[in-house]
Amino acid sequence: MRCFLLILCCFWLGNSSAWALRIAEQRLMGTAPPTRLQKLEIGLALEAGTIRNPYDPAEITVGAEFVSPGGKVYRAMGFWYQDFKRCTTCAPPPRASAQDTCYYCTTCPEDPRYLVPVPTRLPWRVRFAPTEAGRWNYRLLVRHADTTVASAPTFFTVAVATNPGFVQVHPNGRNFAFADGQIFFPLGMNVVSYSMADRYSRLPYLDVRGGITRIADNGGNFARLMMAPEQFGIEWTDGPAGRYDARQNRAYDLDALVEQAARRRVYLQVAISSVTELFDSESFGRAWQKHPYRQLLGPNASNLSFFTDSLSRQLFRQRIRYVMSRWGYSPAVFAIELMNETDLFGAGSQNNFWDRDNAGQVANWTDDMLAYARSLAPQHLYTTSFGFAYSGDYKRADGSAFFQSPELDFVQHHYYSSDLNVEHQRAFLARLAKARYPGKPYLLTEFAINNDQPCWSGSSNFTAKQYRPGVLYHDLNEMHNTLWSSTFNGSGGAALYWWANQVFSLCYGGQYHYFKPLQMFLADCPIFSEEHEPIASPCPGETGPKDGRRQTSSPGNCVPVWAAGARADNASFEPTGATTSDPRLEVFALRSSARIVGWVHNRANYWYKLPHLSGPLTDSLCRLYNDNQPSTPDSIPALVGQRVTIPNVVRPGRYRLEFFSTYPFYALGRGGKQMQGGVIAQFTTEVRATEGQLTFTVPPLRPLGTPPFAPDYGFKATWLPEPTAAPKAPLKTTPKVPARKPTAPPVRKPATRPVRR
Repeated sequence: MRCFLLILCCFWLGNSSAWALRIAEQRLMGTAPPTRLQKLEIGLALEAGTIRNPYDPAEITVGAEFVSPGGKVYRAMGFWYQDFKRCTTCAPPPRASAQDTCYYCTTCPEDPRYLVPVPTRLPWRVRFAPTEAGRWNYRLLVRHADTTVASAPTFFTVAVATNPGFVQVHPNGRNFAFADGQIFFPLGMNVVSYSMADRYSRLPYLDVRGGITRIADNGGNFARLMMAPEQFGIEWTDGPAGRYDARQNRAYDLDALVEQAARRRVYLQVAISSVTELFDSESFGRAWQKHPYRQLLGPNASNLSFFTDSLSRQLFRQRIRYVMSRWGYSPAVFAIELMNETDLFGAGSQNNFWDRDNAGQVANWTDDMLAYARSLAPQHLYTTSFGFAYSGDYKRADGSAFFQSPELDFVQHHYYSSDLNVEHQRAFLARLAKARYPGKPYLLTEFAINNDQPCWSGSSNFTAKQYRPGVLYHDLNEMHNTLWSSTFNGSGGAALYWWANQVFSLCYGGQYHYFKPLQMFLADCPIFSEEHEPIASPCPGETGPKDGRRQTSSPGNCVPVWAAGARADNASFEPTGATTSDPRLEVFALRSSARIVGWVHNRANYWYKLPHLSGPLTDSLCRLYNDNQPSTPDSIPALVGQRVTIPNVVRPGRYRLEFFSTYPFYALGRGGKQMQGGVIAQFTTEVRATEGQLTFTVPPLRPLGTPPFAPDYGFKATWLPEPTAAPKAPLKTTPKVPARKPTAPPVRKPATRPVRR
């Protein structure tokens, strides 16, 4: 008998499923009361025996059912969590070197006190953003092996808060909006300067935190970041496939960044993976050779098997589940981008995206993964991205273009160019996307100067004196120009500049200030809520001296390099709808029945004609981009007295015409104080539209230096009703008084005395 009991006891001890599954402790985290559309977090601890992999939903799942005041049921997934203590007394990270003080050192060891793991009493977490105020309840649901337990309902009250909620596609299919119909127009940039793949430091966190702060402080509302292995990726070679323990420090930092974004009302597009983990060539590196998935798939598995192998797909779905469980609750997440530049997975090799039916295989994987992510968090937008804009036109298995998938909510491109007519090329991309993918907004989510050589370039605007000594680039004119042109070319948001290190690093001039003038311009402008269409002046035939090399040219290089000669219908997507009196003047605008708003620009005011520096200076071909330096304001001829004509104007009559400064730290009048943008009062006037046409004269376009004159302006032409004459008041007249007839004076009778008798 004793032997039998001993055997039975050993069985129970060795069999984890024999242990009773129990929720040992649970409570709401934090001290603030729950608030509408803000994070509510439940922490819990389990008694569940041995859990081999807390990230594997096939082994264990934790979640909650929330019931709203109206009885609607919401479900949220739980996740495994490790707590940390962040160092508040650590010295700032060291600079790259004594000579290079612009960047932080990426090879220096991190202070071990930066993030220290601490015992986590409640290691399971569930996050949720209650959608309405009032009395809610929740119950926890836990499944381990073949056992499921549920907690008793817990009641809580959600306070009222002003929060527009999650962003969705606007009913017009061209813009974004909150649930209440309020337009959301993204204005921000990429924040991905520092890469730390094999070990972690605070640099990616500090970089994104500083970027969110500066974007918000200057009127922006948008940032794109990446969960690449080099930044906040939760799975890489420092742990086995499907285990995220080694990267809980990165997840902890990302928690803080999502919450910071929510506080500052900056909305995040989060790329949850990057093609950099799949590179496998001499020119791009061999990341795939050490990928944790490849270690399971075998030494002969190509990087295409990342998309096609069933085990790889299962592991990536598990990664998606963790991401959506931990961050999907937040309205600050604007969109989930499945992979950054998916089409480059075979870069430098013969087996790449454009070979055979590989594009169709990647499209199938994209649909599968996004459908799964949407099933977990349907409140978000979903998309993917490509390194080459034309990759989105490649065919799926059913013959449709990649971006036609219903799983992709909006279209995005990456496009780099050094061409003179680059703003027309980017407008071409926006028009092409609108025609090919109706109902899907368009965003240009990466742009910068691009040269044939691996050269870098940056430009100024004759404003170096306003910055401290040692600042390398003062303005990045190429960033400024595309911010404004993309706002009025039919895009759903302003384009996102890529080189964050030229904006947020230590030796740069603070180009994030460019957001403020554009934000001020758009703040009270209802154009995106109105039925509108993009218009532009035609692209002239002139090319730039440093335009990129082309196998096939188009007149003026007016279309992207890859589109020249490749499309018979290119002309139908080239910008049109407005004319200028001089081809050196270009205009991009949006026209509705009540107004025309846009941007006028002297085309000569672009990077090559401005003070700039291209390098490295040890490269003789890169030095050729500096062959016209030093540059002076005389290098850019002024345009004076030029006119813009807008045809097909719906309403005839009066229009108030206003011009706006597009530059920060620039006065709005001679002798005035520096401003961050705004209307230039001395240029305000009235013009008239006749016979369906509005023509106006543009204020002088001059290089910066003599306020308020500038090489470009924002403008608004707003229809005004004709003044109506006040009704004439009746004349006041004095009524005639009939003349009185003269009357004889009364005859005074003499008084009579009584007769005495």
